[in-house]
Amino acid sequence: MKLVCDGLDLADAVAVVARATSARTINPVLEGIKLTAKGGMLTLAATDLEMYIQKSIRADISTEGVCVVPGKVFCEYASKLGKNSVELVLEKENLKVGNGENVGNFQCLLVVEYPDIVNLNKKPHFTIKSDAFKDFINKTRVSVGSDDSRPVLKGVLCEIGVDKIVGVALDGFRLTKITKAITNHSSAIKIVVPGRSLDEVRKLVDNDNGEIGVVIDGKFFQVNINKTVFAGRLIDGEYINYTQIIPSKFESTVIVERGAFDAAVEKAGVLVRNDKVNVITLNITDKFIQITATNEIGRINEKVPANLSGRDLKITFNTRYFLDAVRASSDEFLKISCMGELSPCVIESAKGGDYLFLVLPIRM
Repeated sequence: MKLVCDGLDLADAVAVVARATSARTINPVLEGIKLTAKGGMLTLAATDLEMYIQKSIRADISTEGVCVVPGKVFCEYASKLGKNSVELVLEKENLKVGNGENVGNFQCLLVVEYPDIVNLNKKPHFTIKSDAFKDFINKTRVSVGSDDSRPVLKGVLCEIGVDKIVGVALDGFRLTKITKAITNHSSAIKIVVPGRSLDEVRKLVDNDNGEIGVVIDGKFFQVNINKTVFAGRLIDGEYINYTQIIPSKFESTVIVERGAFDAAVEKAGVLVRNDKVNVITLNITDKFIQITATNEIGRINEKVPANLSGRDLKITFNTRYFLDAVRASSDEFLKISCMGELSPCVIESAKGGDYLFLVLPIRM
């Protein structure tokens, strides 16, 4: 292998794929990054067998070849290369990287031991707008679980229909449901995508109106974005029947301006942030919501204007869970609906929208 490429392009590509290297493994080759020089492109790839990331950059290739370099140290070195052209030369099992007298030498790992990168080079199952996909991820990730004893809840349920995708995430304390339009669908299907994989996909998605094709094949899903390919293993298991959790009627519904409400909840939450029981109480009346936090240090009261339909209500929540839901919304006004002080609270756009958050109250 012998080639010349742009230093910044190389650093960017290494940083992207390095996120899929395995930090804890009994197989050292999974800590590596595979470099393939072929057809005027240098393709970098990494996997921990759960996620696969591949990115290609342009290169002036004199000799094609393949090698696997130590991922962590190579990533750190590449980040220091700067904007100048960089030469990569493979001599036996040693890769030289640099320009002129400034050269780094890396002992390569065995290519034959590196697992094949998943290839899902098939027609997309559906396409979705980039901005819609990013919003889909941002909102569902709020409620993804982290309990290893319930692995299916560590992912997002994706119900893919004729013209829409419904995403659901829940962790036993809160729930998110969001619906987005899709096109070019092939068939209805349900999958559970790991939250960790969606985190990585979110970093790749641009804030534009372009479209992203999503491939689903067997136990994997794949997206291709800006010469970067991401593939992730799906989660097996039956997801919880979320339709039984979301209330269909309410006794109290209040409209509040999101920015003011966010600021008030955060301010009250300062007092209890480090408490073992990090809670705030909402006292909802006709014209105001009073947010109260109390502990042995003191008491904070914040009041924001609101418009209530139904009966007055006093209800207590985990501060972080409630604030996460409020902040995941981008709407100017929110509608907060409750059946009672011990029933789930639903937070959604006051105008009606494509999402809702559900947060369970705390019995005090």
